[in-house]
Amino acid sequence: MNIYNLMSFIEIIEENSISKAAKKLHLTQSALSQQLKSIEKVLDCKLLVRSNKGVIPTEEGKIVFKYAGIFSSLYNNMIEEIEECHSDEIKEIRIVSSGSVCEYLIPCTLYTYKEKNKDIKFSTKSDYTKNVVDLILSRGADVGFVTVPIYEKGIECIKLYKSDLVFIYSPKNKDILISENISLKEVASLPFIIGPEESGIRKTIEDIFHKNSISFNNVNVHMELGSIESIKTSVMENHGVSIVPYISVKKELYTGTLKSRTIEEADVECHICMIYQKEQLQEEYIKGFINYMKKFGRDTFC
Repeated sequence: MNIYNLMSFIEIIEENSISKAAKKLHLTQSALSQQLKSIEKVLDCKLLVRSNKGVIPTEEGKIVFKYAGIFSSLYNNMIEEIEECHSDEIKEIRIVSSGSVCEYLIPCTLYTYKEKNKDIKFSTKSDYTKNVVDLILSRGADVGFVTVPIYEKGIECIKLYKSDLVFIYSPKNKDILISENISLKEVASLPFIIGPEESGIRKTIEDIFHKNSISFNNVNVHMELGSIESIKTSVMENHGVSIVPYISVKKELYTGTLKSRTIEEADVECHICMIYQKEQLQEEYIKGFINYMKKFGRDTFC
């Protein structure tokens, strides 16, 4: 069966008129009627009933209309993918980011940008902050996202967003006093779960303790785990407490699988930063993405 005949049938139903559909498709009414008859002949059924109010699909016509929409969508997707396969214009932007940004923030941003820029393809990689920086320096990636400002020669660092850090604990934990706030000194005395040294969040947390005159050596580090997800799971099971970006636990705090307290000390937050080499601005498609992030990045985060 001719796919274009099915597409024409869709127009007839949506316009509720053969003449209006013919005009929209730039066909004569006679030609469109012939296409309709061709479908009816193949399927051996009548698809439309004509009336003073236009055309009404028969029960068979309703079925054909439903599946014609599916066939049309599949056909358009096929043509689009074939065109992408043959096109030399598709450009890849290699993104590397720390785990919390990769998992909780930039997926929505990349989707939104891709929807408006069909000629762009993203490849993403999640890694610790130190490795993100190394990949940008070695040009193993084009643009990086981290949770701590980077001051490295040859790297441009743009602060896009501030995320609060929150103290989290399990609802099963009966040792946490029922109060709105908790001090860093109290946090330091509890079994604390933290990420690895290569993590930007860990560096931020260590700096917060140091700025408040608490040596990190005096923090009761119970476990070091490799990702925010593993830290969250361990805290849920009441294996300890932690400090994590609010963006990473919004869902768990809403559902009650984790509890939080505000930390009394000020500036308990982390910066979401974009990093890249200046030379990347020579590539117009990368420059376009970087400029977009500077202007709209915060608003498009998940």
